[in-house]
Amino acid sequence: MVRQGCITEAQAAKAKVEPWRLASPTEQFNFKAPHFSVYVRNELEKMFGADMVYRGGLRVYTTLDYNLQQQAECVARAQIRRLSGEDEQKVIEEAVASGCEAARYLPPLRAASRGKDHYVTNAAIVVLRPGTAEILAMVGSLDYWNEAIAGRYNAALGLRQPGSAFKPFTYITLLSQGYTPAQLFWDVRTAFQQPGQPPYVPENYDRKYHGPQRLRLALARSYNIPAVAALQLAGVDNVIRTAHRMGINSLGRGTGYYGLSLTLGGGEVSLLDMAYAYSVFANYGKMIGKPTTPKGPGYRDLDPVAILRVEDRHGRVLYEYQPRERQILSPQLAYLMISILSDRQARWAAFGHPNSLELSKNRPAAAKTGTTNDFRDNWCVGFTPQILTGVWIGNSDNSEMANLPGSEGAAPIWHAVMEYAHKDLEILPFPRPEGLVEKEICATSGEIPTEDCPCPRTKELFIPGTEPQPSCNFYQKLRVNRETGRLCTIFTPPELCEERVYEVYPPEAADWLASLPEDQRPPLPPTEYDTIYGPVLADADVIITEPQPYSYIGGEMVPIVGSAKGGDFAFYRIAVGKGLNPTEWIQIGPDHYNQVDRNVLEYWHLAGFEGLYTLQLIVVDHSQAVRQYAIQVTVDHTPPMVKLTNPEPGKEYTLGKDEWVNVNADVQDNYAIARVEFYRNDEEQPFAVRTIPPYNVNWWIKEVGEQRFRAVVYDAAGNRAESEVVKIKVKPKEGQP
Repeated sequence: MVRQGCITEAQAAKAKVEPWRLASPTEQFNFKAPHFSVYVRNELEKMFGADMVYRGGLRVYTTLDYNLQQQAECVARAQIRRLSGEDEQKVIEEAVASGCEAARYLPPLRAASRGKDHYVTNAAIVVLRPGTAEILAMVGSLDYWNEAIAGRYNAALGLRQPGSAFKPFTYITLLSQGYTPAQLFWDVRTAFQQPGQPPYVPENYDRKYHGPQRLRLALARSYNIPAVAALQLAGVDNVIRTAHRMGINSLGRGTGYYGLSLTLGGGEVSLLDMAYAYSVFANYGKMIGKPTTPKGPGYRDLDPVAILRVEDRHGRVLYEYQPRERQILSPQLAYLMISILSDRQARWAAFGHPNSLELSKNRPAAAKTGTTNDFRDNWCVGFTPQILTGVWIGNSDNSEMANLPGSEGAAPIWHAVMEYAHKDLEILPFPRPEGLVEKEICATSGEIPTEDCPCPRTKELFIPGTEPQPSCNFYQKLRVNRETGRLCTIFTPPELCEERVYEVYPPEAADWLASLPEDQRPPLPPTEYDTIYGPVLADADVIITEPQPYSYIGGEMVPIVGSAKGGDFAFYRIAVGKGLNPTEWIQIGPDHYNQVDRNVLEYWHLAGFEGLYTLQLIVVDHSQAVRQYAIQVTVDHTPPMVKLTNPEPGKEYTLGKDEWVNVNADVQDNYAIARVEFYRNDEEQPFAVRTIPPYNVNWWIKEVGEQRFRAVVYDAAGNRAESEVVKIKVKPKEGQP
């Protein structure tokens, strides 16, 4: 490693005469790596005081790998040029010709991104040796002297939102609580309730839902909805405490300040802190560094290292770095995160193959990207056993980039720096520590399959005591009448029954399933039992088939359909009584002396009825024998109530900045809701329908002007209610017509 003297003897001698002139960058930093040099100077002042630093003739040996620093700087400049619309091949050729070998390793841009200006002007890079916490390179900006990008500001130390690069802190907290990489999450439309606030409705980067996702897949593919669910399980306070212990020195506004968006990067952190915190994963749970005064209770007491040794003018050693260690996570817990972040195949569904997070020669690497919602920040942080690199790109004025995710912006820089840094290093694996067990699980549910479970299988790692028990019930074998498609009963002829395997989905997945193309929609298990055969058959002459048992009915009148016939038939009548076991009966209509076979028996006028009733068909024979059939129904005349609680009336949105308007309906009913329809403006058809709570939808902003929203709700009995109209305004982005 090339060691660079941060402050030379000549500079120190000059400082004795005119120490104040060191405040001038041209005096102090007439050499490379200025941001790193400033960082070192500040560290020296903390250690020895300003007077000693400027007048003591110190010789300082730093951790800087000057060659790697130069390559990191030039490859970042090349990537920003590519993202500014310059010819990709020309940029790389010019960079390589000027000595930027790392530019050879920049992955090609997507065809859709080539020649496009993504409005990005700056970048920062930190390279660490995780085993020693040495800072090998620190790029604080593309050009220290460029005032247009606030070049002197060290973006590696500044606070920015990390996007999904923060997710590992959420998931490691959850894993520490006994959850496992096999934990099942449902990546479906979800409105997370927040007391006193509108529901939080996250969307995935690809604006799609992906159904059942095990924790390993959800993190590797960076799906947002499972990450928010994970944060809700783990607890916001617990995740913040984990982040502090692992090295994040920000997020100090109090746990009540941060909500569910924290897991998607809703808090601000520095690139150096992120890199240092990720080194805890790379070191199998150990934090390595030099002692420091904690920022507060629960914060780290070690720092990454930029200074290896300090000598005075006589060569006497005043300081020499001796690494200290803290065990923050167990090796087994840290390895679970390493295993997920280095799982190439797990991320292919979202990132494709090959992608910028994969290093050549199948070199194992653990990495995570991050993107903020409005493309203000791009991140990529990742490591091998030897080197850890963190990359941020964005704009110093916090302005938005144009449609640039971390996988296309920061990740290619990460890839190029890592490839260059490893070109002469042997390929090392991430060895699995003792104390983990491997189990075969259902690839869909994450549960241990039973002997007859037909689910696809895979293997997963568990900390002993956390592995699930054999109980997979996502795939279920059911006996079905092949003629009717209904569930067999003991009365169904055996020759008509066959075993069928169904995937059993929870209610919250109903809308997602309905949105799938028909050829991708799995067959759902039947919910009705076979009633053609069995005891009812013997009494099929006396039966009510409509309304259905325990159904909800409303309106002015309903037909009662069924059969009343056979035997020594004399007449039939219909009666109704309040409750499950009525003590009083009211006859509906007259006695009927004609036999009925699967047709209308009577019309029930519902005026004056409300609540649960028992409906009874009575057939009287000439012999005075009585045959009966009864069902229970609920009469409901009370319309539901609906109110749009979001968006706020009159609120303004900006096309191109705000992606969607969240429309939330507060719905109440005395019994059950059938569906909620969401309408915009004067459109005759709803733009969304929700059948399960919470009744919430995002309307994607595609046009400017006034927008009017309303919701129409139907309860299970068919009663209808409509909300008041809420008006909002969508305005064009500044500079647009």
